[in-house]
Amino acid sequence: MRFEFSSIGLIISILILMPSLLFFTLFPPKNAPAAAPAINPIFTLLERVGQGAVFMVLIFLTKPDFSGRDADVWAMLTAVCFVLYYIMWIRYLARGRDRGYLTKAFLFIPIPLAVFPVCALLFASLWGESLWLCIATVIFAVGHLAVSWASAVSDGNT
Repeated sequence: MRFEFSSIGLIISILILMPSLLFFTLFPPKNAPAAAPAINPIFTLLERVGQGAVFMVLIFLTKPDFSGRDADVWAMLTAVCFVLYYIMWIRYLARGRDRGYLTKAFLFIPIPLAVFPVCALLFASLWGESLWLCIATVIFAVGHLAVSWASAVSDGNT
């Protein structure tokens, strides 16, 4: 295992984090509930640990994995997931920042603002042939999808 800065990993990290940081800071949901939904703390822990692991792996362990790689089907699927992720954020803003649009299904995909970044990370791990990124993403996905599902249930979006 080699620690080396990865510019591609940093770009992927920024693409995932930027909308949440930007939109929740500048354009928070208008109808947020007084109390957060009840979530098993194990899922919250898995989400946070996985999130940290994903970004550490992306930024410091994927340079050898992404170096010299051509854009292939996995890279294209990663990009498609990012485009859909940003479309979901635009939908949220266009619908008046209604909290329900953070968890509302898109076509047949439930909790798309959780599903699309997880899929982007999984496809990126396949593109870079990074077992470490895949493992970190699975840990993150278990927590993130469970936490997002609990929010969707509390919003009545299931």
